[in-house]
Amino acid sequence: MKNEIKLIFYIVFAVLVSGCTSIGSYIISNPDVYLSEAEFIKAEPEEIGFTKHEFCSHTTKECIPYLTAPPYLSEDFPSGSSVYYNLHAIGNGVENTISHTMTPDTFNRLKGTALLLHGYGGSKEVMMATAIYFRALGMNVVIPDLFGHGESNEKFAFGTREHQALSQLLSKLTNKRENKELTVVVGHSMGTLAASNLLSSDHVDAAILLAPMMRFDLAAKEYLPNKAPMLNSMFSDHVHEIVTQTMEDASVTLEDTDLLINLNESSKPTLLVNSNIDSVSPPDYFSSVKNKQITKFTFENRAHSSLMVFNKEDSSKIEKWLFEL
Repeated sequence: MKNEIKLIFYIVFAVLVSGCTSIGSYIISNPDVYLSEAEFIKAEPEEIGFTKHEFCSHTTKECIPYLTAPPYLSEDFPSGSSVYYNLHAIGNGVENTISHTMTPDTFNRLKGTALLLHGYGGSKEVMMATAIYFRALGMNVVIPDLFGHGESNEKFAFGTREHQALSQLLSKLTNKRENKELTVVVGHSMGTLAASNLLSSDHVDAAILLAPMMRFDLAAKEYLPNKAPMLNSMFSDHVHEIVTQTMEDASVTLEDTDLLINLNESSKPTLLVNSNIDSVSPPDYFSSVKNKQITKFTFENRAHSSLMVFNKEDSSKIEKWLFEL
């Protein structure tokens, strides 16, 4: 209800200030309007071992708020204890409850750093469940806010501009010239675009792309009916014009949001995880990618947001790929 009230406020406000800027463009470029179809961890980050920071690029001057947390240590857990997450998600005509429990005897099997990137309308906090999994594996986690999301003060940029500052942040945190541990970037939905851009960084070894987004104009046509039916009823005939105007305002092109370009050019191992029923990230969209560095998994009957996390069966597939890097 709180998000619905916020959405109505934005629509009314946009009508009053629109002028040269359409209501739809205003809403798309303000991801706080996002109506979540998943229930996330409600704990404050500091309550479950995360620390808040901010990094500012010395070249672009852009600043990124982010969370960090260390891997779990088995000696910190009493006998019989465990860590777990439980995520309930609705979308694409299905409901999913994805749970996973990890015991201390399974901790610390993979050393390194996981950079976790949320999707459109999300924030660093929504990736804390994903972080629990990677912390249990033995990895340090870094979770930033994408531009225009969460506590970020930067202009929304469709996930196309964060990679330079994030590469500098990883350089600072991982010191790759001396550190031989693995650095994996994990993106969900729109966050997969920022993740794929980071494949060109010297500080990234591999990427996992969860529910990777189609080119933004195509994704928007599928996104609105499922995510925001009220908006869809208002703007369904004007999606192309709205997207075009929003991108022009952000100085972003459609090609900038086309993940296929990065996937076909990648020289680093990349895992794509799709759902057979996800209309925003349909497996067929990526069928043209023949790059031998790309591995594709399709999880059955999973809502778009549910792919942020893994159950026990999912995790065995993810880990098989990770341990072969």
